[in-house]
Amino acid sequence: MADRQLRTRISRALGGGLVVAALVGGTALAADQAVAIGGFAYSPASITVSVGDTVTWTNNDPQTHTATADDASWNSGNIAGGGGTKAVTFTTAGTFPYHCAIHSSMTGSVTVTAAAPAPGAGATTPPTDVAPISETDGDSGDGSLVGLLMVALAGVVGLRATWGRLATAR
Repeated sequence: MADRQLRTRISRALGGGLVVAALVGGTALAADQAVAIGGFAYSPASITVSVGDTVTWTNNDPQTHTATADDASWNSGNIAGGGGTKAVTFTTAGTFPYHCAIHSSMTGSVTVTAAAPAPGAGATTPPTDVAPISETDGDSGDGSLVGLLMVALAGVVGLRATWGRLATAR
């Protein structure tokens, strides 16, 4: 009977740890930002995005326009008038002034910021009752997930143990 209870507790703790890891340690998804073209102008004229984000230009003018980086690092190509769209995904941080290759008076700017570190990355000291995790295969990509799972597991097991003591004390 005690063995079954132990297996049940471990299963519940692992499930809780996985839920916590999924909620806390998830990867930020890239965003899609919009720029409207109307009246021979970009709106907003300046936009700030993160590395990995996509900017989509929608041309509401009847004329064809482009969004072309001044340094030629990216180019939307022709964006058809009357609601045509083109998108560019930004993979490098920096500030990119741009213009319409057809109508040079149209200008704008995209500022791309480096992706922020995951919330809490490196900010939490693990509990002292959890052995430190060390990488042995050289793949540092999964060490943080393992560490997060261990911290979550320790927390869930500790909560369940406390709850069990409270329940028997009644």
